[in-house]
Amino acid sequence: MDLALIASIQTKATITTLPETGMLYQVSQLYDKHGYDPKTGTPITSVPTQVNGKRSRLVYKPSGRERHGEWARFQYNVEDHEAQSRDGTVVIVPPSKVVVASDFRIDDEEWTTIGNGPKRENVIYERSSRGVMNVYIYASDQSLNIMRDGNDMDVWYFELPKKFYGWQGILYGGKMEFDLSSFGGDFSSESQNQPGKLNLVEIHCAKCSLNHGETYGFPLGATEGFLGKTTSFSLRLKESAGWLKDPKSTELDWIVPTKCELIEMLSGISSIRILGDFTTWYESISIDNVKFSVDKVDDRYQLPVCAQVQPDGRRCTCKNSFHKLS
Repeated sequence: MDLALIASIQTKATITTLPETGMLYQVSQLYDKHGYDPKTGTPITSVPTQVNGKRSRLVYKPSGRERHGEWARFQYNVEDHEAQSRDGTVVIVPPSKVVVASDFRIDDEEWTTIGNGPKRENVIYERSSRGVMNVYIYASDQSLNIMRDGNDMDVWYFELPKKFYGWQGILYGGKMEFDLSSFGGDFSSESQNQPGKLNLVEIHCAKCSLNHGETYGFPLGATEGFLGKTTSFSLRLKESAGWLKDPKSTELDWIVPTKCELIEMLSGISSIRILGDFTTWYESISIDNVKFSVDKVDDRYQLPVCAQVQPDGRRCTCKNSFHKLS
């Protein structure tokens, strides 16, 4: 895979971290000068290492079996005679454009539930196939707390494992997708829990707002809903797609986040949960094919260059600037 880092004749790029899997190589002198194969030159085995040749090009070669998700990531900086940039992050994704995913081909991948009874309940791993639910996990409602208004206040969620956390800024403008299904429960309109109030997805960023923390939710009401049948969800990761920010007061409505706020959240994810409790009665909910993928506009990923001025993405005021890594 041929990579061109953001640099010019007047600047030089330096690799500052190596990918955990696969290898980086300098471009061969023959390819750099004349465009003839072989592309691959000397391997980069230590950091910092300056990138040689024109246009600061590299070759990446994956190792082992292909992952269902990003192949690798590494960092680099650029400097000229006046200054040096902060480290930028390169995320190498497969042709599917999936950055991180769970398909449960091997095990439950350390998924859990939260809010399901007095203790955190582990999910159940199922190797069978039910339509698009082909090897999946599921969990069953363990607790009811029916209030006077008829709603169940003990709401539980699937909690995603740590591989989905941390810096995922490259996902800005991309998609979050997953499939839900049920093989037990009453999903009639009379049994729907807290109509219009539940979030289908909630993402928390502990470092956001100068470490005060922020929670963002995608309302169930902003989707076609879930009535027990196998349903596929696709949520765009943009501030205009329906995401709302917790105002941290039960007296206030959740508010539409700004572009910078959503990028900051994606740049410091500390937890993600997906709703598993849709009704006021006991139900069993299964989940499968969970994936976060990047998207492109005019062959450019949608994370603005200015959002990488700081690692947490707080400075992202530019409106029409894109970060190209190809």
